[in-house]
Amino acid sequence: MAFAPARGSRPMQQRRIFSTYLLACFLGALAVPAFAAPDEELLGKDKGYPVGTRANWFFDEGVRVGSFSHIDEIFPYNRLGKAESPLPFVAAGGETKLGYRFENQSWTLDDFLAHQRVTGLLVIKDGAVLFERYQYDRKPSDRFISHSMAKSIVSLAVGMALAEGRITSLDDLISKYVPKLAGSAYGETTIRSALRMSSGVQFSEIYDGKDDLTRFVIARGREGSISALRQFETRDAEQGTRFHYASSETVLLAVLLREVTGTTLSQYLTTRLLATDGRRSRRDVDHDGGRLGSGVGKFQCDAARLRTSGNAAGQ
Repeated sequence: MAFAPARGSRPMQQRRIFSTYLLACFLGALAVPAFAAPDEELLGKDKGYPVGTRANWFFDEGVRVGSFSHIDEIFPYNRLGKAESPLPFVAAGGETKLGYRFENQSWTLDDFLAHQRVTGLLVIKDGAVLFERYQYDRKPSDRFISHSMAKSIVSLAVGMALAEGRITSLDDLISKYVPKLAGSAYGETTIRSALRMSSGVQFSEIYDGKDDLTRFVIARGREGSISALRQFETRDAEQGTRFHYASSETVLLAVLLREVTGTTLSQYLTTRLLATDGRRSRRDVDHDGGRLGSGVGKFQCDAARLRTSGNAAGQ
């Protein structure tokens, strides 16, 4: 999840110099002196980076760092089990000097961190950790919310359910498997269209606290996912013809998976993806068995395991 830079900022666009995997937990971008992380006081340093509430955890910058790494203290959650044999990462034997070019200048990763609201940065090449840093008093044992990176995990789960025969075809309507959505716009959307975020259902997601996403989240918390999904009935484009980013469609897929697997998304993935290659015990925020579609709290190294091995298992 990226946030608009504040006044006086200048975007930093990194270029990969090596064939490496670069993982960053971003909170936005803002240029500041290199002696401290950007906007420490604004983000709550003098208060110990407090954890927010359900009402302010997302929009209040003063609690954002604490909330994004302690989401399990704000919302109910499911715990995802760890693996018996975590995918190992080894130290590179001395930190490698990494850099990049931007605007005809040479920069180091420390320069990058000095200009970016980054809670954690991890660089891995061939299973070796080349660079690992944390800011805002975060540490390796903290869980960082993945936000919409979890959408890719949901898509993997749909593929697994298809391979197992729990889903017959991606061209089936979702209402075939979720009868409670029959007759609704989302229920009459195909699985394929939902995967491509091309349902055509009107849904605004601009993170201003007044958009459809806010209304959806509130309705979901009060009434559950089915009721929240049924509140969006206007289709302003033929499904399958237009990509339109909408987190509601990932929740739709999570509801589908709950129905076809008979279990929570967390439990379904624990034995198939999240605990097959090693992963610390961790929690995903889960109100009704499908919250993983919105974000999973993960250790930085385990996010890297998913990217490098295709499995999210860890320590």
